[in-house]
Amino acid sequence: METMDGGWTAIQKRIDGSLSFDRNWTDYKNGFGEPEQDVWIGNDVIHQLTKKGNSSLYVSITLVNGSRLYELYDRFSVSNETEKYQLFLAGPATGTLGDSMLNPGYSWKNLYGMSFTTQDRDNDRLSGYNCAADTLGGWWFNECHWVFLNGPWSPASWWGPWYPTVTSGLSVRKTMMMIKRH
Repeated sequence: METMDGGWTAIQKRIDGSLSFDRNWTDYKNGFGEPEQDVWIGNDVIHQLTKKGNSSLYVSITLVNGSRLYELYDRFSVSNETEKYQLFLAGPATGTLGDSMLNPGYSWKNLYGMSFTTQDRDNDRLSGYNCAADTLGGWWFNECHWVFLNGPWSPASWWGPWYPTVTSGLSVRKTMMMIKRH
């Protein structure tokens, strides 16, 4: 939590894969896991912490070779449950991962304004197809993903944690998403 002068709150952390992130809407709403282990703090909490729109998002992925990559988004917020926990991001985005959430080069992969999708609540933009059910984890899917930090820990099954920089779960040792108010 000392990253960039500290003051960060972890909203997502995966350090050993002991906890499945293939969860239902209620689990993602309320949160699950343990703060010292794998955890999702809960969409209701994320909304409460970011509803004023003056938070930054810091994402880090530690690779199996020990190197840590990150991306920092200047503005981050999540709407309430009635609005399906829509994701709002704004730049500038800086870091070593590359901006695959906001500006992946294809509008159908941009996550700005996307609603949260789980196995039992299909809110992505693909008609008749549930990205969360297929990829085994909840996320802000557009027409599925190029960024997906809640994929199955089984490395061979986890495609695109952060495309094109990190294309397979085989490369990932740890992920973390943190927020900080300005």
